[in-house]
Amino acid sequence: VRINKGPFIGREALQRQLASGVPNRFVTVEVHGESDADPQGNEPLFDRSARMIGRATSGYYGHCLRKSLAIGYVQADLATVGTELSIEILGQRKQATVVQESPYDPDNLQLRA
Repeated sequence: VRINKGPFIGREALQRQLASGVPNRFVTVEVHGESDADPQGNEPLFDRSARMIGRATSGYYGHCLRKSLAIGYVQADLATVGTELSIEILGQRKQATVVQESPYDPDNLQLRA
């Protein structure tokens, strides 16, 4: 979107957002511990003081990584890789950590193990 190209619907809101910054960031979260369920989406994400700071938009089990992962939005100040969070999956709180975007096994080591 070119903000200076001319009027369009939502231009004023976009200008305000550009001036003040985006309040949330998109992150990938690794869920720790054993569980019978993986995140599916819309699970709340909490900071270390149990304050809700965002929501998962979707989740899955990464078979090659052998880890449960979720993606979602959190407050911008908590979007740093390594930030410890928790996620509520089917009423149970699980420890989680913000990880590098889109983790994968580039050398296919898990497939050859």
